[in-house]
Amino acid sequence: MKEWENMKQIRIDHINRQNEKAFYDLAAEYLPGSSPDKMKQYALRFPKAFLALMLEDQVIGVAYGWLRKPEFQDDDSFALDGIAIRCEYQKKGYGRTLLTAFESSAREYGATEVSLGSAGGYVEKFYMDCGYLPREYKVWKNGITVVEKTFHSIEEYASYEQRPSDGFVVMYKRLSVC
Repeated sequence: MKEWENMKQIRIDHINRQNEKAFYDLAAEYLPGSSPDKMKQYALRFPKAFLALMLEDQVIGVAYGWLRKPEFQDDDSFALDGIAIRCEYQKKGYGRTLLTAFESSAREYGATEVSLGSAGGYVEKFYMDCGYLPREYKVWKNGITVVEKTFHSIEEYASYEQRPSDGFVVMYKRLSVC
């Protein structure tokens, strides 16, 4: 079957009783750092931002997040806490489809910006290809995150030497108003 024919069978669902177990199972498998209890708490508050990418009746991708304001008073962004596509469906445009749907959900909650943390590699390229810009590099120190570098340009980000496993890049995208 050609890839474009397969796209006809793809749909985005909000988390619901039929896909909930598969949603959390995929998140646990691909995004092991996520807290299931925190996810379930925020799924109740922001149900439109918990998305399952469905191929027929199978969950092949998940995306979820929430407004950062309740935890971080000076941050008005909508956080993408996790996004994942099953390996066999990666690099076929499904991630971009899911990310675009997530951004639409963030708009429904009044967000003007989506922020995320990326641990490097091809994922950062994916986000940048989708319009995200690097804002800062954070590292863990004594159990808290500390800004090590603020980026003022793509060139500055590209030339910055990140440390291999103790940090992450905070990226953002301003959302257009529809």
